[in-house]
Amino acid sequence: MKKVVWTIEERCKQCYTCIRECPAKAIKVEKGQAEVIEERCIGCGHCVRVCTQKAKAVLNSVQATLVFLTQEKPVAALLAPSFPAAYSHIDPEKIVGALRECGFKVVIEVAFGADLINQEIAKLAKTSTQHQWQGTKRPIIASSCPAVVNYIEKYVPDLIDNIMPTVSPMVAAGRAVRRIYGSDMRLVFIGPCVAKKMEIQNSEVSDAVDEVLTFQEMEQLFNDLHVNPEEAMPSWFDPPHPFLGRIYPISGGLIRSSGLPYDLMDNEIIMAEGKQHVLNVLECVQNGEIKAQVVDLLFCEGCINGPFIDQNTNYFTRKQKIVEYAETRRERSNYAEWAQYLERCKSIKIDRSYHRQEIHSVRVPEGKIKEIFAQINKFSKDDELNCGACGYTTCRDYARAVHQGLAEREMCLPFLIENLKKTKFELQDSLRELAETQEMLIQHEKLASVGQLAAGVAHEVNNPLGSIMLYAHLILKELGEQNEHSGDLKFIMEEAKRCQKIVAGLLNFSRQGQLNLRNHRLQDIVSKMVEVISKQTLFRDITINVDIDENLDEIEIDSDQLYQVFLNLAVNAAEAMPDGGTLTISASTDEKKEKLTIQISDTGVGIKPENFNKLFTPFFTTKQIGKGTGLGLAIVYGIIKMHRGNVVVKSEVNKGTTFTIMLPLQTHVVTNEILLQ
Repeated sequence: MKKVVWTIEERCKQCYTCIRECPAKAIKVEKGQAEVIEERCIGCGHCVRVCTQKAKAVLNSVQATLVFLTQEKPVAALLAPSFPAAYSHIDPEKIVGALRECGFKVVIEVAFGADLINQEIAKLAKTSTQHQWQGTKRPIIASSCPAVVNYIEKYVPDLIDNIMPTVSPMVAAGRAVRRIYGSDMRLVFIGPCVAKKMEIQNSEVSDAVDEVLTFQEMEQLFNDLHVNPEEAMPSWFDPPHPFLGRIYPISGGLIRSSGLPYDLMDNEIIMAEGKQHVLNVLECVQNGEIKAQVVDLLFCEGCINGPFIDQNTNYFTRKQKIVEYAETRRERSNYAEWAQYLERCKSIKIDRSYHRQEIHSVRVPEGKIKEIFAQINKFSKDDELNCGACGYTTCRDYARAVHQGLAEREMCLPFLIENLKKTKFELQDSLRELAETQEMLIQHEKLASVGQLAAGVAHEVNNPLGSIMLYAHLILKELGEQNEHSGDLKFIMEEAKRCQKIVAGLLNFSRQGQLNLRNHRLQDIVSKMVEVISKQTLFRDITINVDIDENLDEIEIDSDQLYQVFLNLAVNAAEAMPDGGTLTISASTDEKKEKLTIQISDTGVGIKPENFNKLFTPFFTTKQIGKGTGLGLAIVYGIIKMHRGNVVVKSEVNKGTTFTIMLPLQTHVVTNEILLQ
């Protein structure tokens, strides 16, 4: 059987809401991740609906449907009766027209399947009144909600004989379509329900429908095929057309459409919707506390509140849409035609049996519960807060889940808080780490601001600077070198050139948006850089030592960007040694060959302690005005971070400075946008 619901681990945020809402407690927490247990899941979809992080995924059938639509066999769309509530802002005829534009040859209302079931419900209800129901007078539980059926089969199997032995409206409609239009037709059900995806995998009914789409998947299908339902050509459903089955999705719809009498003063019929009400009714039936004739149960508050119904529309608005649609279509119904189709389909197999798939509950001894409580500092009844933060209703339910391997000790929030109070030093370490992270984020924000401003600065400043220099040069040429204003003009040109250098630095920083990763020898990059700088006047009195093993493996890097890093650090080192000194460049890998460490050291004037936190801040410089832009180390920091590396500095005043660069030997591309978020 295909897995229908699962967790997307990277999205799960350990809120435990899915555990709290799952009626079957089919969620297992392991290493903080809430994992759906396939054999326990009933497909109600509650976990999907309540997960605000979109961490629950559902089996997607869009691709399979697209394949059907490209094949020669005709394809029919079976639309659930809740569709007017799902698309309350679109004319129903346009929804049908949009499905036809997608390539569906036949579009049917599943509500006709509900009409087929209604006859059987009325018959069974009458039988159970006149005679004993399978030997014992007990309620018939309607089988229209597959999630309820799944729950009974797995968690209250003693009530299997109470389930009305009929198929769901979807299955009945599917078999009717095959009877009328041919058995070779592909059938795709479309509705709000997750459990339907589980239902069609059951061997007893797998012949009825080939694929199940949720309303969300139908929208995906429209998008993939570039179909806009709001602009579709209006069309109408193919026969057989339903009569009263259209009100199935709302509270009491099954009872009313089947013609059963319903009186608030009569306990012969019970309706319950919503997780907790359904569980309470099943418990009462199991205990023999309910003597009703028929019990109609829906895990959702009507199908109009299914997991894939648009929750932005008010519940009562959705209900009103169903009632209005059903009433409008009923007035236009051809009763004689409807009766003819019922007669034509009366031999369709709509009976079925249900089977035990019991999930055996594990009895947890009291001693084990106390042992688990002791692990989370609960030693008395007063310690059982039953706060529900772990997702379980009571602390005892949580302890049982821990014993069964479904929950973890760390899920108890009061226990975690108490531990934090008792581990003062660990908390201080965490706060220190948080402060360091915050400092890094501040640095990232600064770099992000520079990157965002760079392009605008280049455009807005470079062009005017060019004009200033041009006209200053023309005026100087016209006035001559001997003019009393020539010195002022030269000063203007020099200051404009300095501004251009600042803009150039900004441009160099902003262009680091992508890495061009290739395998390179670090030795080659360093050798190239040393060859260039050794010819410069700045390095005339400086001894350059390179200590890199020639057998060092290649590393995946952007050679141009790393060259820029080494050049910036070498120039800074040279400027810190105005009277000469030694520049040392070394590189080595760790024993596991997971990390490459590069050190660039000088014997210069060093860095004052008060300047350490400002080193990588854009525009910070200790150089004289006109000698530097303060962008060199900011560029170094950005490039190393894009390589998933790190850079640290150690320095002593008048002794020298060492920049240590650590790079992973497996690098992945990181853009500035990702780095700086």
